[in-house]
Amino acid sequence: MAPGFSDVRLSVMRMGFYGNDDARRGTVVDLVSWEALGDGDELEGPRDQSPASASHVLSLRRQIDRDDWGAYVAGEVFTRWYGYNRFVTPRLGLRLGRFDRAAAIVEASLAGAYLGGLTDKDRRSLTRDVDVAARTSFVLSRRLRLESRGRYRDLSATDGRRLRDVLVAAGVEGEVSPPASSDPGPNTWRVVTLFVGVGLRRALVDVTPDQAAATTMGGLSDRPVTEPSADPWALMVWVDLDLAINSQRTIW
Repeated sequence: MAPGFSDVRLSVMRMGFYGNDDARRGTVVDLVSWEALGDGDELEGPRDQSPASASHVLSLRRQIDRDDWGAYVAGEVFTRWYGYNRFVTPRLGLRLGRFDRAAAIVEASLAGAYLGGLTDKDRRSLTRDVDVAARTSFVLSRRLRLESRGRYRDLSATDGRRLRDVLVAAGVEGEVSPPASSDPGPNTWRVVTLFVGVGLRRALVDVTPDQAAATTMGGLSDRPVTEPSADPWALMVWVDLDLAINSQRTIW
């Protein structure tokens, strides 16, 4: 949230199954996630599915973890991307370092690299409609972490709007969890985490609905009219509440 800008993301029912063998592989299923944004306008509700919101339905993720690194590849079965309907969009993630000590994590959602689409069959791209998030985490104590977070987002909507923005924040993450187990290993529950940070957001390009006349049907023209934001930098508050129950503190 920043002056003139608000962004809400909600994810419902994420379940992961992790093996105990040496390969340390896991399978994660996300039922549904939804995000909406507004620049001076009120946010739409999840049921509206307007060009100001995106939804992902049924995500399947395959993950491998080692002590000092981890990675995953995932696919969203159905994506409603700011007015466009797409099938099978990829997502990738990489962790360097130990999550129970200090780690850096990068995750990328490639909504423009979809396998099939109902309304935008010719808009595939590896560089447009991307959402890249980065995170560093340093453990201060069992229930407290220092974290920095960043995000780069490029989205185009059916209303003729294209938005590219950068968000960066730093803060702390705390958790509410059961008392520590007598087992000194990592198998102690990690429950209900809350991240609160402050940072900056910069809108790189903002195509407003008033500029939609410069677009062709179904998307932007080859040379759309764009204007930089009048106030490119804004102070931001970043809040992330996760109700997940993790059986191991090494899960990221």
